[in-house]
Formats: sequence, structure tokens, C-alpha cells
Amino acid sequence: MKVFSMIAAALLSIVSGAGTPSPDAGSGKSDKEADDVSARLKGEWLNTVKYENSPRSVLRFEGNKVNFELFGRTGSAEYKVTEKKAADKFSITFSYSYKVKRGNGRIVEYTDRPELMFHVENGRPILSETVFEFDGRGLIIMGEYLRKEDFVDGFHSELSHQLNDRAPVPTMMEEPPKAEGN
Repeated sequence: MKVFSMIAAALLSIVSGAGTPSPDAGSGKSDKEADDVSARLKGEWLNTVKYENSPRSVLRFEGNKVNFELFGRTGSAEYKVTEKKAADKFSITFSYSYKVKRGNGRIVEYTDRPELMFHVENGRPILSETVFEFDGRGLIIMGEYLRKEDFVDGFHSELSHQLNDRAPVPTMMEEPPKAEGN
């Protein structure tokens, strides 16, 4: 009988602790967190590197939307917070699609999903576009954005140097050097 009482008490504590979900439970973030993210992103961000044949990439954040000019493509999308480590470090992502004409004349549709990490270094907010590199380095920075007011052409963050300046892992086993005299 004691075993049954203990099981019943445990089940009741679990059920009573569940309660009713909050209205924003499905969004994964509270209104205050969403406002904090949108306030930190608000404004115009410029890519620190301009590629030869394309205009400089620009991101404009307003509320939960991003307007973008990326490699000559323009559009807008709703962004989502994918990971929040602290108020000054979080990641967002959005997606957009575009058509490309291949060499054989066939037109295909591609979808890009950039992931941007917001972080602060020396008081400067930075948006770093992250990708996973399969050469053994793992996470690297593909591009960085600074606010228009803080813009420095060719800027690279400390995080970018830390992640990108690592040597790749060899893709095949190398023979150890032979000892002298053999």
C-alpha cells in the first residue's frame, strides 16, 4: 500500500507542477527577450568585406523582420532566435529563396539560411555569419557585419581570428618521420 501511495504522490506532484502554458510558450522566448533582441539588432548593418563583382551586403532590422541586400538579391524575411547564451550573445537565422540559371540552361531554385551570431567585442556589437566547415575546423566565420555608425572596412573580429585561423585537420594519415640512421 505504501508503494502505491508514493507513486500516486509523485504523479500528483508532476501533474500539479505542469500548470497551464503561458501565451508565448510556443515562441520559445518571452516578450521581454524578444524586445531585447530586436532592440540590439535594430538599424542598418554593413558587411565588412565587399566582394569584387557584387555590391556590399546590407542587413536592416526592424522589429522581428530583416530587410536584406545580399549579393545583389533583395528581400525581407522574419528572423528567429535559434540560441541565446546571454543578453550580449545570441544567434538568429532567416531564409530566402532565389533562382539560378545553371550551365546547362536549367533554372533551379536555391534556399539560403544564413545563421548570424550577435556578440560584443570591446563594446562594439558584431553580427558574424557562421557556417560549419567540414575540414576539421568546425564552426567558422564566413562574413561579419557592423552597424553603419561603427563601420570599419575590412574589419575582422577576435572571434573570427580565433575560429578561422586554426589549421585544418589532415584528411589522410601521414607516416611518422623516419629516425636518423635508418
